[in-house]
Amino acid sequence: MTTKESVQEITDLQDLIDHLKAAAQVELSTVPLYLYATYSIKTRGYSQWAAGASAQRTMIGVAIEEMLHLSLVRNLLIAVGDTSFRLYDPKVIPTYPGDMLMREPKLPMRLRKLSTDQVRNTFMQIELPAAPPEAALGEIEPYHSLGEFYARIERGIHHLSSTIDWAKAKKDLWKFQYHRAYWNQNGGSDQPRLIVDEASALQAMQIIVDQGEGAPEDKGLLPDPIVRTDDHPPQDIGKWQASHYTKFSDIAKGLGGIGVVCDDNGKQKYTIDDAEVIWPVLDDPDLKTVKADQTVKDLMEFSNAVYCYVLALLDAIYRTPMQVHDPAQDKDLFTQSDRYAYERGFIAVMQGLLYPVCELLVRTPLVKGQPSVNAGPPFQYYAFKTKQPKAELAALCERLLPSYAALGGDDGVQRQISLLPDIRLP
Repeated sequence: MTTKESVQEITDLQDLIDHLKAAAQVELSTVPLYLYATYSIKTRGYSQWAAGASAQRTMIGVAIEEMLHLSLVRNLLIAVGDTSFRLYDPKVIPTYPGDMLMREPKLPMRLRKLSTDQVRNTFMQIELPAAPPEAALGEIEPYHSLGEFYARIERGIHHLSSTIDWAKAKKDLWKFQYHRAYWNQNGGSDQPRLIVDEASALQAMQIIVDQGEGAPEDKGLLPDPIVRTDDHPPQDIGKWQASHYTKFSDIAKGLGGIGVVCDDNGKQKYTIDDAEVIWPVLDDPDLKTVKADQTVKDLMEFSNAVYCYVLALLDAIYRTPMQVHDPAQDKDLFTQSDRYAYERGFIAVMQGLLYPVCELLVRTPLVKGQPSVNAGPPFQYYAFKTKQPKAELAALCERLLPSYAALGGDDGVQRQISLLPDIRLP
């Protein structure tokens, strides 16, 4: 039986930074899994109120909340002094199939269509609400649930708080954090937050746990002063909502119509395991091995480029400071126009590029005339050939237009690319 004394705690700042970088990678690794399953849901031809659309909205909400968790972890990384972390990095971007980072027992992570098996045996296992009581803990590895992992980080923050330069976080580092905008209309009501002291750091971690990663059974692991302060009362820590685990459980059960399409009498007609409501996308698409028409492979590569642009754009947000006014010189030391464009561009690329490209892929057979297996976005690392990824996206899209006219049009992907901000890769 594990005791508190047997837990290997976070004992220095570098150890905390290493844990936070691992947490960011874990959060990033879940997003493609949830999006891939989301895109596999057929919604065209159904009413917007149909259960398929309901399940899609639920899944999108969960994926966006994972992006929120990623943002909160990254804000904390900056607050404790690490500004070097990058998402657009082949060492950070996860590959599929693969095992969930540093988790025991091993949990395979695979890009697969929405199904009862995928929901129960992968999604719900990712979001387990508590660790087994007999679990033994190592340093960073292994952990047995994300709730357990974040509890360790919370204890580390509390233990190291006096050694963290919170004054620098309040004076300078806050300018590089992402907190002004949030884009989730399908999930919870929380948003990215500035992290400038112990209380705000622990609030951020609590939001992650409350939304879906699950809290450890032993609530006593966190001493009262961590969450009960004069400036940050307990009720300020997030807002109650169904956890990701509960949402996935409901989808698997078909509760409330989620995950099924109903007939005219409101009775269940299809489940998430029926081909009538789920596209037959292949498992774990990989550009290096997939056998497909060349135009399909080109579209898959384009989806990789769009995905990596999303990650590079997030990196650009985090390295571009907010506007700062110097009263002594009565002038702005930084302009916020670039930062604002990046933040708005992030929302636009998720909705106007990534979704339509992936949605086109899942409706497209790998090989013309063989509709038994459709394509899917691989979510792989794409190596931009220049320092200007927007121009490369435009060129890739231009080459695809003869085969995929849907990418064009007044409000199509091609036009959306033209509206994106120019970012330069480091």
